[in-house]
Amino acid sequence: MTDKNSTEQTLYRLGLAAILVVAAVILFIKCFHIPLKGPLFACPIYSLTGFFCPGCGGTRAFSLLFSGHILQSVVCHPLVLYGITLFSLFMISHTLKIFTRGKIKGFAYRHIYIKIAVMLLILNVLVKNLAWIFWQVDLTAWAAGL
Repeated sequence: MTDKNSTEQTLYRLGLAAILVVAAVILFIKCFHIPLKGPLFACPIYSLTGFFCPGCGGTRAFSLLFSGHILQSVVCHPLVLYGITLFSLFMISHTLKIFTRGKIKGFAYRHIYIKIAVMLLILNVLVKNLAWIFWQVDLTAWAAGL
């Protein structure tokens, strides 16, 4: 087994574990009617400094994406759509690879995907904070319609 296959098998197993954890969390939230808004999920960096952190807007982006508002989701946090797209392609293609016994090749992991994610994260923070500093526009709240 090559190192690349080993890495991709590990990533696939971690992806399956992540799917199970997310499903369990969603079930827990639904069963106990836990609200996903309010001070429980307020960003401590934003609360203390008034500046957006690299994760600000992520929860809203997930919520908007899963309610069909793709453009607003990207404005809130572009990394969410990017990550879900790559994750889905990887998991679906590797599942097909397993079921077809290798006849369908899986979506290959490349380091460039991480570099693109880091660039998206940096651009997200810069654009949101510059929009707030120069024009007092909170892009996350604007995209969410608040």
